[in-house]
Amino acid sequence: MHDDPFGDPFGEAYRLGHAGGGRPGSAHLIFELANGYCYAQDVAEYFTGADTWWECDRIAGRVLDIGCGPGRHSAQLARDGHDIVGIDTSPGAVALARDRGVRAEIGGVPDDLPAGLGTFDTFLMLGANLGLLGDTEHRHRVLRALAGLARPGAQLLGSNVTFPARPPARPPSRSSSGDATGAARPGVAARATVPGLTSLRVRHGFAASPWHDFLGCPPRHLADAVAGTGWRVEEVREDSAAGSPAYLAQLRLVDRP
Repeated sequence: MHDDPFGDPFGEAYRLGHAGGGRPGSAHLIFELANGYCYAQDVAEYFTGADTWWECDRIAGRVLDIGCGPGRHSAQLARDGHDIVGIDTSPGAVALARDRGVRAEIGGVPDDLPAGLGTFDTFLMLGANLGLLGDTEHRHRVLRALAGLARPGAQLLGSNVTFPARPPARPPSRSSSGDATGAARPGVAARATVPGLTSLRVRHGFAASPWHDFLGCPPRHLADAVAGTGWRVEEVREDSAAGSPAYLAQLRLVDRP
């Protein structure tokens, strides 16, 4: 049983999506930014086949899927013969990924990495998980942790989105009933060294994730964001869909910090 006081919004939404056969409309996740911008994501996207991916043509060697969710990428990659391990902070997501044939563990980067993972040639941070790099200090800690798990010449393939800019809204306040979802963390603007750093939480039903930093960094600023981490941006490829805010980045480990 998941005992997080915030609940497990990802796990519950994925469970409903899987029970619905991955059909559109089975469940949605609500992404809420501290500046007032919100959007809904149909979890059917997490159950699409490899023919819908534009991110995965360069995956090679042993793979760590960071934020694997219900196995959107790792389940298919495992079936294709890749040696892949998935990690996610959502117990519900990990349980479903395991049911779909993934070697998945509960954990996150940098502080909650499971023991005994081994080393990897490719790290995946897909599904906009590059945003989890957060502010400068957290970003350096994450990428140093991955460097410690990396084989020579390792690559990181990650995708991200650029959120539309909006004036800051008043942060949500803690309700008199003791709403554990609470207010967004203050001081984001003061800690931002590249554009796009914000606070974000994810909701499904009555469950909500804690507020956390999200780096919705425009692709042209990504090299500045990872400078000094030992990783270098080799290529950035923007989604070909007209008006899409999504992009894929390939980073290469060139120096162990």
